[in-house]
Amino acid sequence: MKILLVDDDPFVGEMIAMVLRSQDYEVETAENGAEALDKFNARGDIGLVISDMNMPGMDGLELFRLLRQTGTKVPFILLTGDDASGRLADSGVDLYLLKDENIQETVVDAVEKFLGESGQ
Repeated sequence: MKILLVDDDPFVGEMIAMVLRSQDYEVETAENGAEALDKFNARGDIGLVISDMNMPGMDGLELFRLLRQTGTKVPFILLTGDDASGRLADSGVDLYLLKDENIQETVVDAVEKFLGESGQ
C-alpha cells in the first residue's frame, strides 16, 4: 500500500515524503486536492491519505469529504498550520495534526499507527 501525500508547499511536501520514504514507506505526492483525487481514483493501492488543510482550490477537508462520498474508508490524516481543533473535531477525519517543529516525527508516528509493520 502507498501513502498519498498532498501539500501545495513543495518544500513541506518533499520534506515529509523524504522522512516517510526513509522509514521504507512508499509515497505518492500531489500538489493540490484535485490532483490528489485523480491519483487516488487512478490507483488501487493507496492505503493512507495525508493532506494539508489549507490549499488553494480544493482544501484538505473538501478532499476528505469527496473521498468519503466515493465510499472509501482509507484512513485520512489532515495537517494544519493553525489550531483548527474546534472545526475539525467533528469533521470525521481519522486524525488531524498540527504542523509544528515536530511534524516529521509526528507524521511518522501517525503513519505507524495506521499502517504499522504490515502496511510497508
